Amino acid sequence: MATTKERILITLAPSTARALRARAKREQTPRATIAAQFVEIGLLDVPTLTLSPTGEARALRAVLAYERERRAGTIQELDGSLSNLT
Repeated sequence: MATTKERILITLAPSTARALRARAKREQTPRATIAAQFVEIGLLDVPTLTLSPTGEARALRAVLAYERERRAGTIQELDGSLSNLT
C-alpha cells in the first residue's frame, strides 16, 4: 500500500548519520521514522532556551553522564508510564 505521507530527501553529516543509524538500531525503528519525529519536534512552537556558557557546559556534562550511565546499564529507561517511578 502506498503511503500518504510526503517523502523528502535530506543530506546528513557523517556523524549525524552514524548517530541516527545507532539510534534506529537501538530502538529497532526505521531511520525515517526517527528523523520524522525529530522534524516534528523541531517544528513545535517552543521558545528557544539560551544558556550561558557555564550553563551550556553543565548541560553537556549532564548529557554525557547520562549517556555513560545508560550504556553501562546503571539507569532505568522510562517507558512513558508512571508505574515504574515508585
